[in-house]
Amino acid sequence: MRTGKITIQRVFSLLFVLFVCQQTVFSEELELTPGEKRRIESGAIDTFETIISLWKSEKFDEIYDYGDRISREMISKERFISGMKISCRLASSWETIRDTEVEIISPTRVYLKAKMGFAWPCDEWADTVFGTLIFEMTLEDKDEWRIGLSKILYCPNGVSWL
Repeated sequence: MRTGKITIQRVFSLLFVLFVCQQTVFSEELELTPGEKRRIESGAIDTFETIISLWKSEKFDEIYDYGDRISREMISKERFISGMKISCRLASSWETIRDTEVEIISPTRVYLKAKMGFAWPCDEWADTVFGTLIFEMTLEDKDEWRIGLSKILYCPNGVSWL
């Protein structure tokens, strides 16, 4: 009988230790200093602006390298490049991107929301069409921010038109 009580106490003690460890680990992830938040936000925005610049220059092969691991496994480089050639075109100059916001989910994952301008695909002389997109970005390989390629490739499906 006594060994049964000891075993139950050990199990509860172990569960308590695991609970305390879990709370410590998760609270550290969510409690970021203002400097850490600025570093995360600026890193994600810098990468996003690089991707937008490459998109405008139609350097789709270089955009592919900014894709997160999962999307690069799902979409081949050749399929991505050929799809981008017929995908939506970004608007020129100041209409390309506005109102960028970053929501930090964890130190290695953010949601970047941006109002983006697209050239209407059917008519080069038509007005710019604006839409709001939310991109999930993750910190991978050598502390580099990556983006889901399908959100870029299939942008009209992910746009909330304003």
